[in-house]
Amino acid sequence: MKERICLRGRVVTYELTRKAVRNINIRVRADGSVGVSTGWQVPKAEIEAVLERKADFLLNALDHFAARPVLPDPGDYGPGAVVYLLGKPYSVVLAQGMPNGVEERGGSLVLTVKDPQDAALRTKTMEAFLQKRCLEVTAELCRRIQPAMAPLGVPLPEIKVRSMTSRWGSCKPSACRVTFARQLVGAPLACVEYVVCHELVHFLHPDHSKAFYATLAALLPDWKARRQRLNSFGDW
Repeated sequence: MKERICLRGRVVTYELTRKAVRNINIRVRADGSVGVSTGWQVPKAEIEAVLERKADFLLNALDHFAARPVLPDPGDYGPGAVVYLLGKPYSVVLAQGMPNGVEERGGSLVLTVKDPQDAALRTKTMEAFLQKRCLEVTAELCRRIQPAMAPLGVPLPEIKVRSMTSRWGSCKPSACRVTFARQLVGAPLACVEYVVCHELVHFLHPDHSKAFYATLAALLPDWKARRQRLNSFGDW
């Protein structure tokens, strides 16, 4: 349900979702949309009171995302599309042939498919390449970083990659598994390393407590700068 509220003289539209939760949760997404979730019986006046209290945070977040550079949309990976790989732009060059695949060649990604006019095939082939590359990069970083955390009890987890639009990664300690967003492979390597460290620390601290950030800072002292760079790099 779409709702509107005036905060500091600015009209903010938000999507209100009611479900079985106890708190009033506010989320500002990278695309500039605002989501609010709360319980079934929470009155609108109470929701708006919370939004008023958090107005500075909310408006600052909206301004931050509005100022972010927007990366070119690669669409269905047609000729001339731009794909970011570890922070660097690559232009897509189409080639006809078999097997279907992608090859890095200079500043280009050569996308070879049986039928270059088949948009679905182009998309499937490029996405498979990006997912595989993301898995390789994150798995290698986990293998490099985890030994320093092993004395604290952090295991070498199973690594998964899937498309995610609302988070860069997730950790499930009970399954000894970390999942990364496929979109992360577009970010600079230093940013990917930050996300890997972030998720590994969750094996010790499942929340974002002071202890979590203290451990993260000990492991990666410049994590704030890396996070800021990741958040300002663009939408994936």
